[in-house]
Amino acid sequence: MIKCPKCGASLSDDSKFCSYCGNKIDATTPPPVKEDFISFEACQDKTSCPNNENTSVPKSFTDRIKDFASDKWHKLSTYGKIIVVAMSTFILLCLMALLFGKTAAAIIAVLQIILTVAAVLMKKQIVRVPYRWLHIAAIALAIILLAPYINLLNSHSDNNDKVEQFRWSDILLADIVPETKSHLGDIWINSDDRLLLYVYETSANDYRDYVSACKKKGFTVEATQLNNSYHGYNADGYKLSLYYDEYDNKMNISVEEPEKYEAFIWPDNTMSRMLPIPKSTTGEITQDNEKSFSVYVSDTSIEDFNAYVTTCTDMGFVIDSVQSDESYSAQNNDGYQLSVSYQGNNIMSISLKEPEYNVSLEIECAENLLFNKYDVKVYVDNSLQGTISHGATETYNLKLARGVYEIKFVSAEDDEVADTISIDIYQDESLKYKVYCNSSQIDVDIIQGTVPEHGEDEAAMPQSASSYKYQNYSEVQTELSEAGFTNISFDVVYDIVFGWTKEGEVDSISVNGNTEFKQGDIFKKDASIVITYHMKEEDDPNKPIESETSTFITEPSMEPAENLTAENCPDLAALLLLRDPGDPSVATFASKYHGQVIEFDGCITDMQRHENYSTRWNVLLGSGDYSVNSALGPNFRLTNVTFGDMNVSGGDSVYAGLNVHIVAEVGDYNSNSQLFELDIISMDIRN
Repeated sequence: MIKCPKCGASLSDDSKFCSYCGNKIDATTPPPVKEDFISFEACQDKTSCPNNENTSVPKSFTDRIKDFASDKWHKLSTYGKIIVVAMSTFILLCLMALLFGKTAAAIIAVLQIILTVAAVLMKKQIVRVPYRWLHIAAIALAIILLAPYINLLNSHSDNNDKVEQFRWSDILLADIVPETKSHLGDIWINSDDRLLLYVYETSANDYRDYVSACKKKGFTVEATQLNNSYHGYNADGYKLSLYYDEYDNKMNISVEEPEKYEAFIWPDNTMSRMLPIPKSTTGEITQDNEKSFSVYVSDTSIEDFNAYVTTCTDMGFVIDSVQSDESYSAQNNDGYQLSVSYQGNNIMSISLKEPEYNVSLEIECAENLLFNKYDVKVYVDNSLQGTISHGATETYNLKLARGVYEIKFVSAEDDEVADTISIDIYQDESLKYKVYCNSSQIDVDIIQGTVPEHGEDEAAMPQSASSYKYQNYSEVQTELSEAGFTNISFDVVYDIVFGWTKEGEVDSISVNGNTEFKQGDIFKKDASIVITYHMKEEDDPNKPIESETSTFITEPSMEPAENLTAENCPDLAALLLLRDPGDPSVATFASKYHGQVIEFDGCITDMQRHENYSTRWNVLLGSGDYSVNSALGPNFRLTNVTFGDMNVSGGDSVYAGLNVHIVAEVGDYNSNSQLFELDIISMDIRN
């Protein structure tokens, strides 16, 4: 490396001109530096090694940093040093403006930083400009902006330009407080019972003189004074509050007329009986209901207040207590929250609130594969708690008082699609629900929670009507009986011919004729409950008995049942043309044709690995040819199948988007997930 003899910039050894100032560089080679040769053997003897004292002490980390910074600084050109100093200064000025809350000054500092950066970019020609002197102009402008910056930083935020002179004679409470020296200010409240006044151009001495004048006016009752504030009452009960702002030279004056209280009668109810009756019977009851009780009691000294607090502790309000000279708060064993405070001027406030309980509300939104993938809004008594993304789980932590609340689940896309459940809160609760998004409604399963309180002649429904479907009727009867229901009857449908429907399988349940009820709904214990279930056709006691006089009986030949197709089964033809996989006709078809073989042209709409297996799949099927924009028919699904299980012909692989011909046995339909299970028999790939 060589240095420019004119500007001192560091240049490469083969430089002919200085890239900073343009000076021509002399190509003469500097003479080699002579160094003394010291042998390794000679330095083995530390006493004989020259300059030994300079090589024995290593430099500290701080020294190395200093050397590095010094080296970098000395290598900078004069212009570079100016840039570094300017940038450091402007950044510091910006931080100072932000610290003092001077937004306008901070904007000026940011502009200075931008101009400095722009100057560097123009100097290095990263940003090309038509005139080479523009980078100097940018730096000069940044320095000039120091003047408005300093002016804005030192400017006061008083609003003297916005306020006007006021006349003291216009103050309605002018006789209560002394007149101010300055009449430049802003009157916010000026009435017979309240004054709120901001007075500008008030020095610290003016403020202290005004405090003294207020004391002479009699505002010395229960007075408290700090450096820049003063509070006190006069003999008539007027409350005075003074605040002084040294920075803006502003004084705030607040005067309040005393409240006028009358005699009251201490009530006799559940809330008031928990509290001791105060010594004074003068004041005002502001709240008195089953949830809260509040009262202001006048003619109560600070000694009376302390005595009342002691009586409250004797009555059990000692849990989680917080006490100061003029306030006390605590709970009793039942969780009722007490707050007692001395307001000043011989006034005490008493407040008692019913318990609030911690309620954790965990809601899982079951995920649909293709359709009805909307988000769900959650309300508690019409108060929106949040929105759950489809397929997600959210937990809401609430503080609720005792009582019955409604939790409402509403589609974020359509307010008409909703469901509501009730909860009865009388203790801390951890509630868990699972919601299912359907096209016309939202279904809710109670995983963990409470139901409203009910009378002795009432009972809560253990499950929803849809949950009982397909269960065994005897198990359903046992559960309903254990829940307290006493009037249970049966309606048997003898329609099982081929054995696809299980004997005793529940078709529906009605309560007083209603077949749509939710888990937790309350009914009378003697409500009429009818359980409708399936049995074999041959067990029908009303079936005609064949005559025994026949000597010979010719048995019909049993031919294999024909596969159901769109041509020979109108129900299947209609099913394959559906656009809503949650249509009620899907459940009807699944129940009616359970176990029978269907055959149709369809397509593979999606494939997902089954659990963690690499060769087992969950395959989603649709009706007709594949389309990325729409799908027909139910959400047919093959669960946990391999390539071999599907008996594929016409190709050696399957994938989403493939058109196929399906032969499969009808399985179960889940109305919550809207998945229609099929037991695959064969799959032919269509061209």
